[in-house]
Parts: sequence; structure tokens; C-alpha cells
Amino acid sequence: MKTMIGVLAAMVMAGCSVGNADDESARETAVTWADAYFNCDYVEASQYVTEESVKWLRLAASNTTENDLALLREENAVVEGAEFFASATDTLRVVQLRVSHYLAATPLGEDASLGADGLFNVTVVLRNGAWRVRMEGLPRSEKQSRD
Repeated sequence: MKTMIGVLAAMVMAGCSVGNADDESARETAVTWADAYFNCDYVEASQYVTEESVKWLRLAASNTTENDLALLREENAVVEGAEFFASATDTLRVVQLRVSHYLAATPLGEDASLGADGLFNVTVVLRNGAWRVRMEGLPRSEKQSRD
């Protein structure tokens, strides 16, 4: 019994050490993508997404106006605080990012505004040995409004 517990403990520790490199690489991909995306650098952001996610970047780019870009020139979006959800697997990570001074979603016809602080869950998948952001839509803040 003690031998089995020792073997299981060794396997868990070995798995954690391998996972840490993957975790850091996935986290770096999510942060780098988010920095580009939330500062409307969609060309740069496209280097960090899956093939099927490019359509979402095109949609974001087609809905970004000169007024939106002017707001970001005054104050860039800031990405920080990358955390993982426990549901991470060997080929998938969900990274939670805190983003401040980002372009908040606004209804059509209304002026753009900067969101003060939002939480975004970013799915990162391992494809062909590289971590890539998998977009299933445009990012939405998970932070509940005070209204």
C-alpha cells in the first residue's frame, strides 16, 4: 500500500512539473493575444488564434471605428492577472484575464467607451505543438455589472 501511494505521489509530482511548462506557455499565449486584441491590433492577434477563430477577428476589425482607435490612443488596454480554471486538460486551458481600459461593447449607433475593469475567460488549445486561442465569439466580460 505504501509503495502504491509513493508511486501515485511520484506520478502526480511528475505530471505537475510537465504541466507547469504547458501552463506557462498557454498563459503567455493568452496574455499576448489579449494585449493585441484589446488594443485592436487584429493582425498581431491573428498569430495566436486557431484557424477557425480568424472569422471573429475579422468581425471585430470590421466593427472597429476611427473613434474606437482614438479612445485607445489616449489610454491603451492593460492585460493582467492570468489565472487558470481547474478544468484544464492536457490540450486545453481556460485562462482568466483581468483587462482594464478596453473598448466596452456598445449598442449600434452609440459612442464607444472604455471599460474600466473586466474579467475575460480565454480558451487556449494545443494545436500542432503550439498553444492557440480558440474564439467561439467576441470576448465578453464575465464581471457582473453593479446595476
